[in-house]
Amino acid sequence: MWRAWCNFIFLFSLISVTSAKPNVLIFLVDDLGIADVGCFGNDTIKTPNIDRLAEEGARLRHDVHPDSVCTPNRAAFLTGRYPIRSGLASASGQFRMFLSASASGGLPQNETTFAEIASAAGYKTAIVGKWHLGLHHSSNSDFHFHPLKQGFHYFYGLPLTNLRTCEPGQYLINIVYPGLKPTNILIATAIIGVTLYIFYLTGLLKKSVFVFLLTIVMLICFALTGWLTITSRLNCFVMKNYEVVEQPTILENLTMRFTDEAVNFIRTNKDNPFLLYMSFAKVHTALFNTEPFVNHSMHGHYGDNVEEMDWSVGQIMAAVEELGLKENTFVYFTSDNGPHLEEISDTGKYHGGWSGIYTGGKGQSWEGGVRMPTIVSWPGHIPTGITIDELTSTMDLLPTVSKLTGVDLPDDRIVDGKDLLPLLTNQTQQSSHEFIFHYCADQIHAVRYHPKNSDTVWKAHFMTPKWTEGTDTCTGRGLCMCHGDEVNIQDPPLLYDVTDDPAESSPIAAEMPEYKEVMKDIYPALKQHKEGIESVPCQLGRMVNFVHPRLQMCCNFPYCTCKETDRELEHYPKDV
Repeated sequence: MWRAWCNFIFLFSLISVTSAKPNVLIFLVDDLGIADVGCFGNDTIKTPNIDRLAEEGARLRHDVHPDSVCTPNRAAFLTGRYPIRSGLASASGQFRMFLSASASGGLPQNETTFAEIASAAGYKTAIVGKWHLGLHHSSNSDFHFHPLKQGFHYFYGLPLTNLRTCEPGQYLINIVYPGLKPTNILIATAIIGVTLYIFYLTGLLKKSVFVFLLTIVMLICFALTGWLTITSRLNCFVMKNYEVVEQPTILENLTMRFTDEAVNFIRTNKDNPFLLYMSFAKVHTALFNTEPFVNHSMHGHYGDNVEEMDWSVGQIMAAVEELGLKENTFVYFTSDNGPHLEEISDTGKYHGGWSGIYTGGKGQSWEGGVRMPTIVSWPGHIPTGITIDELTSTMDLLPTVSKLTGVDLPDDRIVDGKDLLPLLTNQTQQSSHEFIFHYCADQIHAVRYHPKNSDTVWKAHFMTPKWTEGTDTCTGRGLCMCHGDEVNIQDPPLLYDVTDDPAESSPIAAEMPEYKEVMKDIYPALKQHKEGIESVPCQLGRMVNFVHPRLQMCCNFPYCTCKETDRELEHYPKDV
């Protein structure tokens, strides 16, 4: 009788726990390499808080993105769908991500995000940090692509991103023309002006022609110099919901403010189910630190940034624990793409991360660009300290949130992600993914194949970037490109067994029987996938992903200057 009663109590408590809607806490880091954190092999950068998440949950060691740069991957992350389905895959000659806060494209409103899924279940939802999926469409007051139009109830952060231009003395045009600065333009203008004057004095130019040409040169000089110097004000600003609260962004204490916002949201909603999307501006350049983290690591400015980001994770998780929410909070941690291997500062210092044993980095479909340091934790549901080597994707988050919240997935579209819970809770040992397609802009550069009832994952490269000789980077070009003369067409495709050869160092010879056996499955899957892609408007076209003055946000017009002067920081690193 006593045993039966105990069993009843246990089952009742289990039903109560499983029927309660778990909170969802999502950490997305910017440009973090898979080998930048301790639990994925780094023994010199200190990441105790991220490592603790891994100790209390699962490391997904074969978790991959469908693309290798920020904007398309963030779209896929939010929607569970390949970014090309949302129009966020650029064509040849187009930028792969939004570079202007006044672009007229973004994540279409007809896409369903994990925030909309959670909101439909009665969750309070918030995004703190970087958005990078558009803002306005037709006017600077329509907020067509704003997070609050995509299922979030609260937004505090950067509508665009943290660019180099957000750091004083850095300029957006350096992405296209490294080293171009206002002083260079002024010097060039002076040289051209003197040359024209000499031509005038020697009679090679008439006075009217000299004046005309000099006027044109001066106008171009002033326009370029003015644009370069005001870019930080135009693209680097902080919003709270629909209001610009800081312009330009003050970077030094930005992570502290993000941490405060995240903790305050959790406290405010401690009695309600919530979904918090903590989207760090770190560790993307411009690199920035608050004073206690300057020279804190063994890896210079970049390592300092990783360790400060880890501190923030710890502060947020401490708030969850203090409020007694830890057992009922599903935590997901990952990066938006691999490390930026081409990121070199003006002084020649390396400001990117580390991909460890993996080849390549951000912008590439090699493993270093698409394989992520993903961790999932949910005490009492996910076993502690486990490692999952089965194939998973960052697109899996949306269907997992759907299962956690009890809201059905939309049935009017293809959802490419798979529910992670069966794999995380040991209900299955086999990944639901058979094929994953790796895009570089609108081109499929690689296909990953996990045959059913097999432990092996194969990866075929159809296109690869043309690296700088002797490296696995595109040094001097900012990022590797996706089209035309910038890529190598692999015919036959390069095939790797990325289970036994994750470094992609030994391609399978095309003459081998296993090569032919694998490729005969990949080719029809690739064809079927391409045929299933519906044509939608491109959100990254040249005239869309461009500077549109009518869409520009500006506080205290026309100065575009404001500060959060009345803010006191609760979370500030001490004794670190």
